[in-house]
Amino acid sequence: MTMKKILLSGLSVLLCFALLLPTTAYAAAPDDIPSAQSVFDSRTDRMHAFTKGFNAFSNAIVTTALKILGLLIPNTTAVSDYRSFRLDDYEYFYTGNETFLDAPAENAHWSLGYAKESIVPDDLGERAYTIGGYGPMHETTDLKDDLCVRVVVLDDGSGRGKTVFAVLDAIGIANADVRRIRQALWLYAKQQNIVSVNVSVTHTHSGIDLQGVWNKTVSNVFNNITRGLTCYCNIQSGVDATFLQKVIDSTQKAVKNAVDDMQPGTLTLTKKNISDYVSDRNAPTCLDENLYRLLFTPADDNTPPTVIATYGAHHERAGFGSNILSADSIYYTDALLERAGYRYIFIQGCIGTVTYGRGNSNDGLDNSRYEEAVRYGYEMGMILLSLTRTQQECAALNDALGDPLGVAQYGAREGYTVWYRDWQPVTEKTVEPLLNIRHTQYILPVTNPLLTIVGRVGITDCLFLLDRLTRRYYTVTESGYMELGTSLKVAISPGETYGELLLGGEGIDGFPYPSLRSLYGEDLIVFDLMNDAIGYLEPDNAFVYAGAKYDPQDD
Repeated sequence: MTMKKILLSGLSVLLCFALLLPTTAYAAAPDDIPSAQSVFDSRTDRMHAFTKGFNAFSNAIVTTALKILGLLIPNTTAVSDYRSFRLDDYEYFYTGNETFLDAPAENAHWSLGYAKESIVPDDLGERAYTIGGYGPMHETTDLKDDLCVRVVVLDDGSGRGKTVFAVLDAIGIANADVRRIRQALWLYAKQQNIVSVNVSVTHTHSGIDLQGVWNKTVSNVFNNITRGLTCYCNIQSGVDATFLQKVIDSTQKAVKNAVDDMQPGTLTLTKKNISDYVSDRNAPTCLDENLYRLLFTPADDNTPPTVIATYGAHHERAGFGSNILSADSIYYTDALLERAGYRYIFIQGCIGTVTYGRGNSNDGLDNSRYEEAVRYGYEMGMILLSLTRTQQECAALNDALGDPLGVAQYGAREGYTVWYRDWQPVTEKTVEPLLNIRHTQYILPVTNPLLTIVGRVGITDCLFLLDRLTRRYYTVTESGYMELGTSLKVAISPGETYGELLLGGEGIDGFPYPSLRSLYGEDLIVFDLMNDAIGYLEPDNAFVYAGAKYDPQDD
């Protein structure tokens, strides 16, 4: 234990040094200054070289330290045998449509069903639950708003089967737990001709820990290492069993209710640049700046329309440094749309390192971080409702919904940005009734020594495999691809995709593969954190554990 403490302490010092170094000034004072631009270019080149060299050095140090630490940690019963594992026998995986269509089937039409259920454990208050994200990593009973699972079921009328999307107010969910949800639905799905069941998260950093890395982390790691050494089988996952069962039960109920709710109607697609509302916190900045709205309008006028929205952003405002449980802005967007007579589901887009922008819709007001999340949620709701409206119509809608952002109160204040000022409507287009979806599962080598340690210890619910002959580790994940009419293509990703992989740009320089849009066109978007939470997906030439980030625009 003494050697382990020494190694952990040394690693902590190295990480802190790596994190602090980017704030250190790098100065040069040449005697001759030919031109401002040449100095800027020269400094940029030097800084890029410096950060590249430092990051390579820090990676080598951290990787070595983690590998040494890994030698001290035994495998637990969370690790299964790679050579006896058969991927084809791994249960509760959906392949999607057997055939893809190039055009809608004869007499095809859209049908959609919607449902929402709370995933708040029934015993919250009698006992506390751990925040899953940026909070102080302790237990709390302070629930600010509801945590839910929202479900849509889509069918294009071709007879090839229904597709389910279920989104949880949580930070992430492992593929193994996704399969537990599917297991609860397996027989029902066969009866209802459901061919694709997708489970994702809003990625709220103030929800209950569903990944297991925040809940009783120290005691779970100590417990599992001890039992690994003593060959005692009962290890402890950080995923709370009561909460997980609530998630499974609520998702099962919501899917069944959504199927019962299915009605025919029309589907439209609208997109709008929302660059003021999203921001990439890492250089070089690269993000999809668009919000995409799919609007389902049922044929029955008595049934509310359903908004399916996607854009990339970490929902982390409410949870940063707080001890509250909250769905962050998602709850308040949902509440506003419900007030306007709509139903709502958010699907996380190409998230990478993208977070809120535009001052978090705070406009200089003296608000808490939680209040900023509330305002952001309301503002995104107003935008979603107003994509095709004129500025005058936006103002009327704002008043009709009770002026949720206080335009009447704050609109004349210097620096306050009225959300509909200089508003330009965008075009809405009909999506043909055609849904093609296909999934693949695969065994993924685990080469990151930090993830190797986490998997071996068993505090998460990910499936972890060891090839005892080569001493290499693996896990299982899945990806997918979907087409909605000829209007939209969707890459279904199990992690948090960096914008460079979708869009290209400076950040992909040196990476041996082209961007997704250069291959498949501008109408391709990403659904992130779908059916797994394997971490950041970034060009491997840009990966660094903890290093310097240099942005020439800051000079």
